[in-house]
Order: sequence, then structure tokens, then C-alpha cells
Amino acid sequence: MQILSSRPLHFLIIGVALTLLNDRYTLYQQRYITCVSKSQLAVLATDWQRNTAQEMTLNQLREIEQAALDENMLVKEAMLQGFHKRDQVVIQRLLRDADFLGIAGGVKQKIDAVLAMDVATGDEVIRRRLVQLLKHQVQVSSEVHSPSEHELTVLYHSRKDLGVVPSRISFEHLYFDSTAGNAKERAELALSEENVDMQSGDVFLGGNYFANMTTTTMASTFGEEFLQAVDITSVAKGEWFGPLRSQHGFHLVRITAAETAFRRSQKELHTELIGLWRESQQTKRWQEYVGQLRGRYRNVCDANY
Repeated sequence: MQILSSRPLHFLIIGVALTLLNDRYTLYQQRYITCVSKSQLAVLATDWQRNTAQEMTLNQLREIEQAALDENMLVKEAMLQGFHKRDQVVIQRLLRDADFLGIAGGVKQKIDAVLAMDVATGDEVIRRRLVQLLKHQVQVSSEVHSPSEHELTVLYHSRKDLGVVPSRISFEHLYFDSTAGNAKERAELALSEENVDMQSGDVFLGGNYFANMTTTTMASTFGEEFLQAVDITSVAKGEWFGPLRSQHGFHLVRITAAETAFRRSQKELHTELIGLWRESQQTKRWQEYVGQLRGRYRNVCDANY
């Protein structure tokens, strides 16, 4: 009890409290970001429209502005946490900037000079690296528990595209080049023979046999018209049919194997589902962190802050 009533202890407690308050106030003073200017926003909007080839709505413009503010905030927060002083990628980039600007001196002198000129916040490589480091720290420090089977089931049914194996078809074909003349007639004549002569067609650079082709690869190789004509449900396997028109000419086709599209089971996708679930949890944690950080920063729209 006598210790608690001692004056030196009171002074110590007051001193520690004042130090903590001063640190918090200093940090508060540093946690500000300047608003995006109209000219900067116009450039961002122009880039967005050029990349998307779409007209921008007011909501999309606001989203772009918020994204720019968030990036500035994250870069500043990463620097307040000192990432730029201990990451070798950032340090080497700062030294490179110093050499480009002709700044002389030792490593520390160069880095201090570049930081004093606020070069780091304008260097896109450094900006991306700082945000990446901050994001990694947040995700690594997040405690992510193992998902339950129910959570994996919900994820499996919400991601209909996950684990889908597209339909595949294997076939051989006899090609008749349209530039050689009478391609369709020659194909019909070859089909009318009792046994199709593989020597009666023209040379196809891709070969005469294709294994496990998906609809995507078939369309890119032969064209959409050919793809639509190959109906594996109406043609008996092993029988020649056609002629089918492609972007190259005409073809007689014989299907040797076909497998319809199917989806792998949840059990087969167990490991992949766990990875996706953890990624979603880390993404959620990052979004929560950014939202919380916004509440700590002030937006300053003029020089009088």
C-alpha cells in the first residue's frame, strides 16, 4: 500500500501515460491522405474507359476514386510501419532512384535524401511493393481456422464452375481443301465409297487424328460452323459422316471416342476447396482491415491541414 502511495510511482505512471498519449497523437497527425484531385480522377477515369471500352457511371467513378484513396492510405500506413526501411526490394529501388537523381553519399544518406524528397510515394514499383508487404502481414497474422465439412459443402455448391471437366471428343478426319476446287463434291464422292480411302483427301497440316479435343479447342482449330455440326449424340461412333464445312474446307469425320462433360465430386476437390476457403477468409480479413484503416485516416482536401 505504501508503494502505491509513493510520489515517484505516481510520476512514473503519469510519464508513461503522457508518452503513450503523445505517441498516439503523433500517429494521428501522420494518418492523413490528400484527396484525389479532379485532374487525377479524370486521368483514372480515362484509363478505365480505355481499358474496358465502356461508358462510366457515377458509381463506378466513385469506386475508382475510393480505390485511389485506399492505395494512398495503404502506402502511407506501410511506411508508418517502417516496411520501406527493412525490405530489400524497396531499399534497392530507393537507391536506384537516388542514383537516377544524382544524389551522392553513402547508402543511408542516399535513402534519407530520397525519402525527404517524397520520391517513394511516387514510385509505382515501391507503392505496389509496400501494399503487397502490408497485405501479406495482415493475412499471415490472421488466425484462419480449418473449415468444417458444412462450410466446404456450401462453397462447393456456390462455385458451379469448380471441378468441371468439359466434354471431350477424339476423331479422325479426311480433309478436302476448298482452294483445290470441287472440295465438297470430292468429299461426297469419298463418303459414297464402300470404304473411305484415307488417300483420297488433301494434306491437313494439323494431321488427321485429334485426341480429347474440347469444344473450345475444336472451335479455334476448325471454326464454330464445324463445331456445331459435330453432334456426338446423333452419330454412331466409328462411322464416317459429313461433309462438314470448316474454316479450312470440307471434312469427313469419324468419331473414335467421346466423353460428355461432368463435374468432379466434393471429395475429389477436398484439398482445392480448403485452399479456396482459406483464400476467401484471407480476402475477407484484408477487406475488413482496409475498412478499419479508413476510420483512422483523415481525408485532407487542401493544404491547410
